[in-house]
Amino acid sequence: MGGFALHDADKSFLRVLDEHTFEELDETGEIEWPTITSKEIQDRSKADIFSKGIVLMQTTWFIVQCISRFATKFAVTELEVVTFAFALLNGITYWLWWHKPSDVRCAVPVYLKSAGESSNSTVSKARRQRDAHIGPSTNGEGFLASSSNSIRRRYERHGIILAILYTLLWVPIEVISGPIWVMIQQKGTVIPDNDNTRVPTFYSPVEKKRLLGFEPSFWTMIGVIALFGAIHFIPWSSAFPSAAERWLWRVSVISITGGPILTFFPVIIEDWVSKPSLKSFLNDSAGFIFFTLVPVYIISRLVLLVLPLVLLRSLPSTTLFDLKWSKFFPHI
Repeated sequence: MGGFALHDADKSFLRVLDEHTFEELDETGEIEWPTITSKEIQDRSKADIFSKGIVLMQTTWFIVQCISRFATKFAVTELEVVTFAFALLNGITYWLWWHKPSDVRCAVPVYLKSAGESSNSTVSKARRQRDAHIGPSTNGEGFLASSSNSIRRRYERHGIILAILYTLLWVPIEVISGPIWVMIQQKGTVIPDNDNTRVPTFYSPVEKKRLLGFEPSFWTMIGVIALFGAIHFIPWSSAFPSAAERWLWRVSVISITGGPILTFFPVIIEDWVSKPSLKSFLNDSAGFIFFTLVPVYIISRLVLLVLPLVLLRSLPSTTLFDLKWSKFFPHI
């Protein structure tokens, strides 16, 4: 759960606070500022510097081994290349989340000063939900009922076949890609009213800083995607057991690298135009490209996970050679 939870003056729970609502309530003086300190927040974390350091040491050691094998012209298997990409991604994640508390379960309570009428629409809506007892279900019944009603509506509108296809194919894609699309649009994650008891897993607040017209996280995301995909180009000219497997690898690498970057172009151009109709067209184009390429990206990622295991059947002889570290370090 984590985050900051808004409570009424009588200490009854209302909802989890997002950054925007927190700032609004603070500016209007409707809340009592929580007394928790940064040390107390870090104390709630389930991971410390030691455990993070161990993971980073293991990751760094693997990366150093791969780079050393490249330097000595030893063969590096496709499985090692994929692992190398994930290891580098793991290092970047730890660097970005180094000060982020890990697995915080309990939210910090923030109390309203008065139980009277609030000028904030979010507070008023949360109070109505509490009073009407229509908050989110805690036993999963609400989710099942919502899913059942959604399937029933699609069946009534489009028939049983389209309803099943939409539910089995499109809904998982929407669940996976929705948070990423929010980050691309830079609008920030909205905590839904029907699930306002926890912070969303992929919570993305709106950043006030701008770099070339966009949030720094936007450019960071592009850089990480490009770097992650570029690593998979390393075996581009390597010897594959068959031409089909070589081209399957190449097409998949191009898909996971070029597809996401292609989505960003309309978003970047949209920031440079002022005509509303053109901005709307570019935004719709980015959305169409994004949600169209999501299935392609998923399939390509699966190929790049399964194919390295298949390619283990035929390995170059230098794959089994061990590195002699004495070549890299001065010694007596």
